Amino acid sequence: MVFDILEQERRGLLELIEHYEEQLLLLPKGAASRKKRGNREHLYRAYRESDKVRFEYVGPCRSEAAQEVEAKIHRRQEIERKRSLAKANLAEVERGLRGRRS
Repeated sequence: MVFDILEQERRGLLELIEHYEEQLLLLPKGAASRKKRGNREHLYRAYRESDKVRFEYVGPCRSEAAQEVEAKIHRRQEIERKRSLAKANLAEVERGLRGRRS
């Protein structure tokens, strides 16, 4: 009975991880980087391309586009954190399932 519950939890975690990975495909990678130019602050999206860090200009920090990109980057970081927790839980459940008797 315990193994059935663990197996059910395992399937649920796999589905959850898959759902998180699908969401991550829709969100931009990288981090928001603010740079001051004169009196104004501008937003750049910093991301890795091979072994180099690239910066993509988004716009002035107060612009709607910049706020949207920042929100998406924050959302991505949140989902990555949740995915990491789900993977840790999955590893724990799979450890419990190793002792299963056929």
